[in-house]
Amino acid sequence: MKNGEIKEKVRRAYTHAAPDVLETVLSDCREEQKGNVTAMTTTKKNSTWGKRLVGLAACLCLLAGGVWGVQDYRTNHRVDAVVSLDVNPSVEIQVNRKDRVMKVIPLNEDGKTIVGEMDFSGSDLDVAVNALIGSMLQNGYLSELANSILISVDNENSARGAALQQHLTAEVNRLLQTENFTGAVLSQTVTPNEELKKQAEQYGITKGKAQLIAEVMAGNPLYTFDDLAPLTINELNLLLKVDAAAASQVEVMGTASDKAYIGEAKAKEIVLQKAGVTAESITEYEIELEAEKGMMIYDVEFTSSGYEYDCELDAKTGAVVKYEKERDEDRADHSTEGIKAAIGAEKAKSIALAHAGLSAGEITEFAIELDHEDGRALYEVEFKGGGFEYDYEIDAMTGKIQKQEKEAED
Repeated sequence: MKNGEIKEKVRRAYTHAAPDVLETVLSDCREEQKGNVTAMTTTKKNSTWGKRLVGLAACLCLLAGGVWGVQDYRTNHRVDAVVSLDVNPSVEIQVNRKDRVMKVIPLNEDGKTIVGEMDFSGSDLDVAVNALIGSMLQNGYLSELANSILISVDNENSARGAALQQHLTAEVNRLLQTENFTGAVLSQTVTPNEELKKQAEQYGITKGKAQLIAEVMAGNPLYTFDDLAPLTINELNLLLKVDAAAASQVEVMGTASDKAYIGEAKAKEIVLQKAGVTAESITEYEIELEAEKGMMIYDVEFTSSGYEYDCELDAKTGAVVKYEKERDEDRADHSTEGIKAAIGAEKAKSIALAHAGLSAGEITEFAIELDHEDGRALYEVEFKGGGFEYDYEIDAMTGKIQKQEKEAED
């Protein structure tokens, strides 16, 4: 049988699809073949393990791809840390694990000014910080009058957060130390605190600034968030200087500028003139830079000639925002008992009312006291009327008005 005929028989055998057809065909071939034909047995291979191996390999590939994808997301596309820069402008910088900027968010109008049209997406964190510091200097937010900046790092990994804080502190401090300008850098890591988070949202400030305010309040419990939230970082830095113990959680480099204020010497001069006393006559003098209702003030207290004085001045303008004078009962000069007053209390009252242009029926909280001051007998007359507070000193012998003050009621 020729090879062509053998192939045809094999083809017909597969067409019938019977279990023993192949053996029949081979038998026919033996009958007519010339030469030797070697019978080949066909063994059906079990491919189950192969399929399992292929499936396992595919799963491993998918797993590896998934792990790589998750790792890539965590490294490049997930916010790893939030860095906030506060001066009065407040800006948040979101960065990934490679310290690449994902987003820069201005948190107030001043923040929008310093960010401007700059797009920091994908840039290195140091580059973004450098540009923002430069914009703050260029726009006058950092100057000789206000030279402080706060850096706050919020990271779930405390070790990485601390390392990033140290790096940025050194970098910003380097940028702010020049021949013409010396800055002050405050830095901290942000610790989780739901109450501070709520207060930051309420007052429209960063969590970092809220945490700094909490530190200042720890040093002076009389402060409230309402007092401190409107202040700049430089003003908060000055308060930290006053209450040094409050800065336990804040790293401070440099000194806050106080050049925007009139100074303690000028403040003293103003209050002594207001009180009508000399520097030689005062005792127990104290002056302190404080904050009240979002304004920096000088709080000045002293005693003189049996009176206690408490004054508050706007630290920038020197305007008197509070003036109180009270009899010091512990030190009062009781020699007034023997003082002769020629005009009498009623006459002193009528003199004061006539000068104020008010009648007795138009006034409230009237008080009058005979005092001895600098060798003279004086009537101290105080009252309210027509929306104003009045304070007079009238010579008890002559009836001459020695001092008069008129201020709008609070």
